[in-house]
Amino acid sequence: MDKILELLKKLGIELTADQTAQIKEVVGKEFVSAADAAKTAAKVEELTKQLAERDSDLEKLKADNKSDELNKQIAELSEKYKTATEQLAAQETDYAAEKLLSGYKFASERVKNSVLAEFKSKGFKYENGAFVGGKEYLEELKKNEPDAFAKETPGLFMDSTQGNVSADANNLETQIFSGFGLKNN
Repeated sequence: MDKILELLKKLGIELTADQTAQIKEVVGKEFVSAADAAKTAAKVEELTKQLAERDSDLEKLKADNKSDELNKQIAELSEKYKTATEQLAAQETDYAAEKLLSGYKFASERVKNSVLAEFKSKGFKYENGAFVGGKEYLEELKKNEPDAFAKETPGLFMDSTQGNVSADANNLETQIFSGFGLKNN
């Protein structure tokens, strides 16, 4: 403030006490001293440095957080993959058990389902497309519980359908009788 008054005196402007008071009041409200401005500039510089450090820390935290999130997502996906793989293996084992049992004729569908449930509960190891000990178990069951399996019935034709007359015989009637295993008189 004093420098402003000195400058005005050098310029030849004389101020009254009232004018000097008004100038001091305006300068006090509107202007900052050089010392205060230097202090504020130093504070701003220090805060700028701190802000840059915080930005750096924030970026590091974001990167760590992204890494943590990715690891979490990878773990979740890995667990889902493991579950899906286990389900697929179980389905494959169930299908293989049903396929194995389809090679046997059971007394009824209910008996077949019961044998299938018991077979699965035995926990036979499924390796290389076959159950270790599974076929032996079913053969043993067939021996020990024959009623669980369907009785084998003989075929419709008991005798050979081949006749004594050759297929190239000239007589159509002989060929027909021969086809049914009969002799033409």
